[in-house]
Amino acid sequence: MPPCLPPAPADPTPEGTGGLRPAWAGPGSRLLGRYRLGPRLGQGGMGEVFDAWDTLLHRRVALKTLPVPRAPAILRIMREARLQARLSHPNVCRIYDVDASGPAPVIAMQRVHGPNLQQAAPRLAQAEVVEILAAVAMAVNAAHRLQLIHRDLKPSNILLEPDGMGGWNTYVADFGLAMELGSEDGDPHLVLGTPEYLAPELRRAGASAGPAVDIYALGVTLRTTLALGPAAAGLRPTLPGRLQTLIDRCLEPRPQDRYPSAGELAEDLRRFRDGEPLLAERGVWRRGLGRALRRHPAWTAALGLVLLLGTGGLAWSRALAARAHRQAALAEHFTGSARNLEHQLRVERLIPAHDLHPAADRLRADLDRIQAELAQLGPGARGPGQLALGRGYCSLGDLPRARRALEAAWSGYRTPDVAYARFRLAGEEVSALAGRAELEDLESPLETAAAESLQEARRHFALARGQTWEPADLAEARLGNLEGRHARAVQHAQAAFTGRPWLYEAKVEEALALTALGQARQTEGAFRAAHSLYREASQAAQAARAIGRSDGACCLADLGWRLRWLQHPALDASERLALLDEAERLADHLGILEPDTPRALCARACVRIRRAATLARQGLDPDPELRRAERLLAPAAQRPEFQRMVARKRLQIQAVRRSGNVR
Repeated sequence: MPPCLPPAPADPTPEGTGGLRPAWAGPGSRLLGRYRLGPRLGQGGMGEVFDAWDTLLHRRVALKTLPVPRAPAILRIMREARLQARLSHPNVCRIYDVDASGPAPVIAMQRVHGPNLQQAAPRLAQAEVVEILAAVAMAVNAAHRLQLIHRDLKPSNILLEPDGMGGWNTYVADFGLAMELGSEDGDPHLVLGTPEYLAPELRRAGASAGPAVDIYALGVTLRTTLALGPAAAGLRPTLPGRLQTLIDRCLEPRPQDRYPSAGELAEDLRRFRDGEPLLAERGVWRRGLGRALRRHPAWTAALGLVLLLGTGGLAWSRALAARAHRQAALAEHFTGSARNLEHQLRVERLIPAHDLHPAADRLRADLDRIQAELAQLGPGARGPGQLALGRGYCSLGDLPRARRALEAAWSGYRTPDVAYARFRLAGEEVSALAGRAELEDLESPLETAAAESLQEARRHFALARGQTWEPADLAEARLGNLEGRHARAVQHAQAAFTGRPWLYEAKVEEALALTALGQARQTEGAFRAAHSLYREASQAAQAARAIGRSDGACCLADLGWRLRWLQHPALDASERLALLDEAERLADHLGILEPDTPRALCARACVRIRRAATLARQGLDPDPELRRAERLLAPAAQRPEFQRMVARKRLQIQAVRRSGNVR
């Protein structure tokens, strides 16, 4: 227990508030500021960490304290909190509070209810370790983008918590040795950290720390964790050759020979998981030759003489090869950038429901940086760079900017990935036009535009064979839904999810296809068959929502069939109201994720209007629900792009007020 703790006064927090307070946090426990201390969770060079109860906010935290509060140590713990708090990432342990005003300075952090990676390693399968380290690498990449170097990555500083679905939520912790590049706060030449995880350059006098030291530590962490796994059985484990290649790239003696970024390491871990070619496999012979030549200087001189004698005849072919190599390198670089951006946004969609606007703003800032980088790299970077921009804007739903970027890429860089990006863009445009027609009650002008976009989608899909953006089955499911071949879309979506149970987008496509099939049967009057298909759609959508907890597409997939089934004339009032309760919950959830998008506003207003119509048919007052709908629409009416949608909804409100019916 830290020294100088005051006696515990009476605790104003009632016992069991919110059903969360642990038994050890009663009035007899020790207080440190506003925190009641529980069991000690760990101890290191920077201090002790306790399980603690925040008596003000009524939540459990991990409380880091200084056992001997001296001035330099206080500055270090404050600096640690400042650096870690700067980094907002779902795989970084959150900082809640820092307080140096009491007898013992403290940092209150997110309490992770689970083991660290070192403790969990003996029971982790290889696939789990790869998934965990990919998440860690993305968090480290985010830190490096903010010019932060962790400098103490190791299994004990990676915390795990069961995610409730058989996997792990992963958190990087302990930024006590972190440094900020370009800052005088922290000596980049100071050798700190755990010796076996230190990069070779840090063992030399005068060496400075850069992002490469964290990549080296991640390689050691991956190797060490796999060596502790159940497959090792007390022996040195035999790793798959591709995984060993990945680790070797992290552990290259020279920093410049390691992965250029932690994001590219995360990409290679994903590629290993999915059975795709590794980035680390490119240039293996070149790095090996370089190591051999550095060990044998005489060979270097001899090889140099041979190359000098042969350069004359090869000059022209070398120039052509260099040009091709440069474009390949640029393509690799920007493909990695695009995947990193998409992965960051996808991670945001996997965590519990929250407003996605801050994540979207960060992605736009990253796209601006890519745009600035393009301006400096010259014409050779145009195609790969514009593809990265197009993919990023498509992920954000910014379709006009995505189209401009992808058309610029296509003009001189006609690869399968660009073709597939244009297919995805055209598909998003078809969906947007259909949604706009529904919101604004438009027909022929949008039908023509949708037909043109669909034709473009088909054309580019045919050119996208060999694309690396998405699995082939998911691509076929998307095309099937666009073309109205919904039964085929269901088959491909199910196949995509069976092989990749994390791919919730496949479940979204399955739900959309089943909803379309159900609507067709409902139109035919086959209501029993329609209801069965709708229930299957709901199951697929709920499977998607269980994974993509912050993706609005999952909510819409579960909401769509309900709004269609509400049109069934034989539903009684209780069935209709029960459906509306579920629809309202989904629409409000969508409003949390997308507070001011047309589809979220429309969904929330639509549910209120339909509930009002149901109440009116029962002879009850619909006006409270209609007023709720009007309040939702009021802010949108001030924005030009929403005005047609708002006008359409207001006509529906008037219709309910007049007759209790709504289209």
